[in-house]
Amino acid sequence: MKEMRLIVDPPARGTWNMAVDEAILRGAVDLEMPTLRFYAWSEPTLSLGYFQKYNDRQQHEASVDCVCVRRASGGGAIMHHRELTYSFVAPVRDSRSEETTRWFDRFHETLIKVLANWQINAHLSGKPHASSQQEPFLCFQRRHEVDVIVDDNKICGSAQRRHQVAVLQHGSVILQQSPCAPELLGLEEITGQKISAEMLTDLWKDALKTTFQSTYIQMPLTDKEVESAQEIESVKFAHPDWTHKR
Repeated sequence: MKEMRLIVDPPARGTWNMAVDEAILRGAVDLEMPTLRFYAWSEPTLSLGYFQKYNDRQQHEASVDCVCVRRASGGGAIMHHRELTYSFVAPVRDSRSEETTRWFDRFHETLIKVLANWQINAHLSGKPHASSQQEPFLCFQRRHEVDVIVDDNKICGSAQRRHQVAVLQHGSVILQQSPCAPELLGLEEITGQKISAEMLTDLWKDALKTTFQSTYIQMPLTDKEVESAQEIESVKFAHPDWTHKR
């Protein structure tokens, strides 16, 4: 079986979370193994998709006073609050291969199986109907065929960032409704069941281990990755030029 590094991090500021993901991506070839990371956010944080305009956040009143970061991946804005975030990074020979695109299916299908442990009936969205309307500001009000749906509510979506020799995929699962995004229901409001981030992490990581036919190595960030993340946070994710670049 292949080895995979597993990291379960405590809540951290948004700029650090994004910097760590990128540091792992940049060092993936040197590490020579995939990294699966689960993490949370130390305060309600709005993350903009790479191509979104910063001023567009003004259209979402509930989150206007929240800290804001810009992701390196595309898609709509995400309110990181009362949810679980994961990232998966692996060195690849071809970042555009069908195998890396299938990561969406692997993660979302295993999540569906895990939710069945709580008798929650989740499914993939399937190809959405074509619409001429502008896509909503919030990611969880958008629909893509691999999104995870429960009772017509999107509860998980993911995005990828590709380097030539490595790929980062990260995504979020809404566990509870946030007052900073009240239009989005979480699993607790939809199903009446309170599922903690720890409970979901424990079952999901076991399912992913089977799916990827891997064994986990509990290994923290290397010194080189920590130094890289500190620099990336300073010059990129915590810098106004990056956050306000569009």
